[in-house]
Amino acid sequence: AAVPARVPADRTAVVERLKADPALRFSETGRNLLILLNIHTMKSADWDDIISNVPPHCGDIVARLARDCADVWADFAAKVERQVAGIV
Repeated sequence: AAVPARVPADRTAVVERLKADPALRFSETGRNLLILLNIHTMKSADWDDIISNVPPHCGDIVARLARDCADVWADFAAKVERQVAGIV
């Protein structure tokens, strides 16, 4: 099952479709990717709950780590796009 180029607002449905893909399900790296993607299917209220429970003295480092993770994901996305395009 091919994943659309633009992911719809309902990430959960897209991740669920990916979970059914044997190429991902039956490899360790595929399962690790599914775990990472699944984390990002949390509802907005769950994220808000996490945010409201970040202790103030940890806020700066948590924000920096979140931005660093976003950069890692952006780099990952660019590399996947290059690989799919055959530009590796």
